[in-house]
Amino acid sequence: MSDRRDDLLLQAAVDGELDAAAMIEFEARLAADPAFAAEHARLVALREAIAKRAPRPRASDALRGRVLAMAEVAEPLKPARPAWRLTPQYSALAASLLLGVVLGAGGAGFLARPSDDPIERALVAGYVRGRLVGQPVDVASSDRHTVKPWFAAKLPAATTVLDLKADGFPLVGGRVDVVGSTPVPTLVYQRREHQIALSEIQESDGITSAPRATTRDGYAVLEWSDRGRRYVAVSDLPPAEVEAFAAAFRRAAAAEREEPPPAKP
Repeated sequence: MSDRRDDLLLQAAVDGELDAAAMIEFEARLAADPAFAAEHARLVALREAIAKRAPRPRASDALRGRVLAMAEVAEPLKPARPAWRLTPQYSALAASLLLGVVLGAGGAGFLARPSDDPIERALVAGYVRGRLVGQPVDVASSDRHTVKPWFAAKLPAATTVLDLKADGFPLVGGRVDVVGSTPVPTLVYQRREHQIALSEIQESDGITSAPRATTRDGYAVLEWSDRGRRYVAVSDLPPAEVEAFAAAFRRAAAAEREEPPPAKP
């Protein structure tokens, strides 16, 4: 089975990205096509084997020992030039934070190592699929007043649609991704020959958090929360440009709500 569309369909099914109607068609295809069903079974088995048997990096005993030793140091090293100094109380706190970061990340590759977040995984897969098939949007428009009503007709919650052309990120349009069984609005912005897909997910906790950057499969992923909405930006741009996009979006969102812009990190 070598058809590229079949490959993408199988990947979407395995990642749980098909909606109810698409799943009905997919299951009918499985029943009618033994080769297609066999490939699906192979992918499911491969994913389960990787999840169960793939090695999980762990910090070496030597590294753990060095970090623990750092936590016991009462004073930081003397700086090469005059600088502020931490008190012993805050030195211990900083060392504890460092210990948690190093041990929790396996000692290496912390920033580049993606979290095992199914939402991030599904949205990165959606970004790749849109680029491969050459159809990254369902509604193609640079006019936010066209894109926003299009989402309103399909989703129960309002979508934040902003015009960032003045910041160098013109709007291309939007699409509806499916994460698990939940439809998620995704905006697509342009940056030279690259694109940024920004998905907005409703959350109930109302938390606001600063952007957090990771990478997955070579793509930059930046996410933050704002008043019960989780935003996930995916792009093949360098991380610094994705961060610039996120800053522009957060400023524009705050201005639309007539609030002070978020503090710069």
